[in-house]
Amino acid sequence: MGFDLQMVRAPASADIQELPNSGGVPGYYRFNTWGMKLTLGALEWADAIHYAQAPTFPPFPPAGVDVDRAYAALERVNVGPDDETYDDTEGDDPPTDAEIAAVRIYKAARDAVAEASSIIDGQVGAYKLVTNDAWLVTPEECRILAARLREHVELIARDFFPDAGVSVEDGRTWLLGFARYNELAAEHGGYRVY
Repeated sequence: MGFDLQMVRAPASADIQELPNSGGVPGYYRFNTWGMKLTLGALEWADAIHYAQAPTFPPFPPAGVDVDRAYAALERVNVGPDDETYDDTEGDDPPTDAEIAAVRIYKAARDAVAEASSIIDGQVGAYKLVTNDAWLVTPEECRILAARLREHVELIARDFFPDAGVSVEDGRTWLLGFARYNELAAEHGGYRVY
C-alpha cells in the first residue's frame, strides 16, 4: 500500500532530479506507507499540519439505491456513456435515470467534502495525507506545505531524519522534492491523494 498523488492538471514534464518520487511522470508523486509517515513527521516539525478531525463523507450507496446498482451508476457518472471506455453491455439491467441522478447528487456532495479547504490557523489538515480517499490538496494548501518545508528544511534534515534512519543529505533531498512538488501543484490546481 502507498499513496499516489496526482495533480489536477499535469505539467508538461517531470524532472526526476527535482521530483525524486515522480518516476519521471508529470503531475505524479508516490510515497509508500513508511515514506508518508516520515513525511507527516517532517510536516509536523515544520508546523505545517494540524490534526483536526476529517469531515465526514456522505454515506454510500445513496438512500434507496442498491449497492451494486449504485456502483454501476457511479461508473456511468464517472466515465459517462460518451467515453469510449464505457461498457453498458455488462449486465442486463443498466442503471435507471433515477439511480444515476441519486449517484450524481452523492458524488457532488462527496466531491464538495474532498475539495474543501482544511486550513486552520495557517496549517493543512493531516487527514488529507493519511488516507487514499481522493482528498484534494488545494493550491493554497500546497503553497503552505511548500513554504513551511522550505523554511525548516535544514532543521528537519539535520534533527528529524537521522532519528528515522535517513541521512541528512537524503532528508534534504526528500523535503526539497516534496516542497517542489507542492509548488508545481499549486500552479496546476492542487493534487489528489489516492
